[in-house]
Amino acid sequence: MLDKKEEICTVKTKEQLQQINQIDCLNNADNLSSFKMEDFPQAVELKVVMQKDITTWLHRSLPLCMVLAFEKYLPWYYSNFIQIFSYTNEKGYIELNYLEPRDCCNEIVDMICLGYPLLKHIDNIIEYIIENINMGYYLVINVDEYYLPNKWAYKKLHFVHSSLIYGYDSKEKKLKAIGFNQNIFEEITFDYDQFFQAYENGRIHYKEYAPWCEWSAMQLMRPKKYELEYPFSNERFLKELKNYLFSTGDSVKLYSFEYNEEQVDFGFKVYDVMIESLENLLQGKITSDYRSSHLIAEHKKCIYDRLGYVISRYRLTGEIVTLHGQYMDIVKKINMYRIKSLKDLKAFGNANIYNPNISNLTLDQKSKVKDSIDMLKELKAAEYDILIKIIHQLELAFSTK
Repeated sequence: MLDKKEEICTVKTKEQLQQINQIDCLNNADNLSSFKMEDFPQAVELKVVMQKDITTWLHRSLPLCMVLAFEKYLPWYYSNFIQIFSYTNEKGYIELNYLEPRDCCNEIVDMICLGYPLLKHIDNIIEYIIENINMGYYLVINVDEYYLPNKWAYKKLHFVHSSLIYGYDSKEKKLKAIGFNQNIFEEITFDYDQFFQAYENGRIHYKEYAPWCEWSAMQLMRPKKYELEYPFSNERFLKELKNYLFSTGDSVKLYSFEYNEEQVDFGFKVYDVMIESLENLLQGKITSDYRSSHLIAEHKKCIYDRLGYVISRYRLTGEIVTLHGQYMDIVKKINMYRIKSLKDLKAFGNANIYNPNISNLTLDQKSKVKDSIDMLKELKAAEYDILIKIIHQLELAFSTK
C-alpha cells in the first residue's frame, strides 16, 4: 500500500513519467519539452524525516533527512558514523568529520551531482525542481542566501549555501525544504520568486564561498528501488568501534576527501588534536572553530545511539546494558564541553579561523581554556575505560550469535 505522500506522486502522470529516461533527461532538457507544468500535480511532498542527530556538515545532514524516512535503511545508518578523523591543513587549521565517503549514502541512493556548467540549460529552476520531484528525486541545491528572508545572510552577504528541496505547492507558490533557518536546522519554505532569484545569483557568487559548485552545485537523489532491508553486520559494527577506539585509519574511505593521510588523525587521536588546538589558543592563535566541538559532541551521541540499536536488535542483557547507561554520562559531559566552548569563543569577540590571531588573553580567559583542556583529558580517559569494556562485552555476545 502507498502512504498518502507516495500516492500524491502517482496522481495523473504516473504512466507518462515512467516513460522518461532519467539519464537522457539530465543530458537533454528537451526530453521534457512535451510536458507542461499543468501536467504535474499541484502539490507534491516526498517523504522526509526531520533528523537532528547529525547536523555539523550539511553534506551529511541533508541526505540523512531523506534516508531515514525509509525504514529499510536504518541498519545502514546504524552501521555508519562510528569512526571520525581530523585533518590539519598547511596553515595548522583543523577540520573534524566522520570517516565516511563525502557522498556518504551512494550505496543506497542513486545520486547525480551537477555543477553550474552542466546546469546552464536550465531556464527556470522552479520548473526543473517540479519535474524532478515528480520523478521521485530530492534535490540538494546551492543558492545565494542573500535573497532568502529566512536565512542569516539575507540582505547582508552573498553567501552560497545548500538546502534540501523535497516538495512544492504551486497554489501557494512555495518550495518545501530542510536547511538552516537562521541558526536552526529545521523544515523551511521558500517563495518561488525569491528562490529563483537566489539560484540565479548563486551562479554569479559561488566561487568565493562555495567553489565546489563548479562540479556539484546540485545533487539529485533518489532511494534505490531495491526493497530489502540493508543487511546489518555485527562484525562490521565491532570492527568500526575498534577502529575508533584504537585510532585505526581507512585510506579507502578517506580517498574521496582528497586529503594527504599524513595530515590526518583517526579515531581517539582526535582528542589529542583538539587538546593541541586549545594549547594553540593559549599562545594566541585559533586553529579550530565551533564545528569541532559540535561534531565531537554529536559523535558521542551517535555512538550511544548505535550501541542502543545493537542492544535492541540482538536483545542483549546484563553488563552491556549497564555500560550503555554509563556511556550516557560521556554524552552529557561532552555536550557540556561543547556549550562551554561556544561561550568561550564568543568571549574572544570576532576571532575565528578566518581571523585567527588573539592578542593579550586575560588571566580569566586563559583559565577557561585550561579548564577545557582538563575536561577533554578527563573525557578521553573516561570514554576509553567504558568503550574497552563495551567492546569486550560485544565480543562475548557476538561469539554466541
